[in-house]
Amino acid sequence: MPNIAENINELQRRQGLTERARMMICKYLGVLTQDEDSVMTEYHDFFVQISFTSVHPLITIFLVRRLDKIHLGMLEIANKMNLSAVLGSHAVNDTADCYTYRATVWLDTDLSEHRFQEILDRCIEEASRAFHAINS
Repeated sequence: MPNIAENINELQRRQGLTERARMMICKYLGVLTQDEDSVMTEYHDFFVQISFTSVHPLITIFLVRRLDKIHLGMLEIANKMNLSAVLGSHAVNDTADCYTYRATVWLDTDLSEHRFQEILDRCIEEASRAFHAINS
């Protein structure tokens, strides 16, 4: 069983991972606004919110795009996509008139710019494909 010092060291390691990831992401993307838990910006026609939690440590990437007119078919398409989605989840919010893609990444080591770009590109690719399927 880990002792208190090991628990404190592990918590500090996790906090360091998320703090360094946040600083790198802010520098890499440029940030429009931020709060204690997340950063927000725009990227490839999506509003992007990236949230951080050091307890696990995780980052969650939200990609949001406005929909002009929502109908039941859009909700059904998003639900079908979620049945086969592995990397993230799709949602249509009929209250806010938007499509949202959400992906969570576990940080087990420092996040490099290259690795972040790879993750973000996969998310953008998946969200763009889904948005066009839902919005067609």
